[in-house]
Amino acid sequence: MVASGNHERDWPNSGGFFDVKDSGGECGVPAETMYYYPAENRANFWYKVDYGMFRFCVADSEHDWREGTPQYKFIEECLSTVDRKHQPWLIFAAHWVLGYSSNSWYADQGSFEEPEGRESLQKLWQRYRVDIAFFGHVHNYERTCPLYQSQCVTNERSNYSGTMNGIIFVVAGGGGSHLSSYTSAIPKWSVFRDKDYGFTKLTAFNHSSLLFEYKKSSDGKVYDSFTIHRDYRDVLGCVHDSCFPTTLAT
Repeated sequence: MVASGNHERDWPNSGGFFDVKDSGGECGVPAETMYYYPAENRANFWYKVDYGMFRFCVADSEHDWREGTPQYKFIEECLSTVDRKHQPWLIFAAHWVLGYSSNSWYADQGSFEEPEGRESLQKLWQRYRVDIAFFGHVHNYERTCPLYQSQCVTNERSNYSGTMNGIIFVVAGGGGSHLSSYTSAIPKWSVFRDKDYGFTKLTAFNHSSLLFEYKKSSDGKVYDSFTIHRDYRDVLGCVHDSCFPTTLAT
């Protein structure tokens, strides 16, 4: 699976969300031609994949994702239609950091995210109980605690069980190029940071147990990990803002 990024797509007046020249004029054409991805419209690099016990909702951060846009409609459809009996593990992914990062330039802006990144999407991630949201763009590794509205919802750091009241955000941008620096002050929600090249691995042992691992490219060893253990009923339970409001009529 691949996701479109600024170096694949962005160019002024080309229909993208960011008016920058990062693609060198490619405007997404080579990426859309070379790679297979099951999108309904290949010019829109958003799609869903069911793989084993996972559903992946891959967003296109080079097109507008905010509420009221076609991509927002797709994201909600992707998250809301998963059958958690068959795909219990729900993953969101995009290139730009639409979640959380303590990268230095985000910290300087005071947002710890791409501007307008999570404001529209946070309620969807929470409502449909996304397990992990992955991002790239920032050239380092970082993992958060389970978060909602910038607050950790548990003090646990590596062995999660039962109902998850928030989403774990992962920046896995250490695939190549130069490495990015963090802010010196570590936010409370930042569990692990590593300024090095590396990659992540997900292992679903069954419908109730998941293992996440971060490995350095230099030696392939695990430097960060966490587990999630839960039952199907834990996915169905209401947590902060995950259930639609109801009115009791008498």
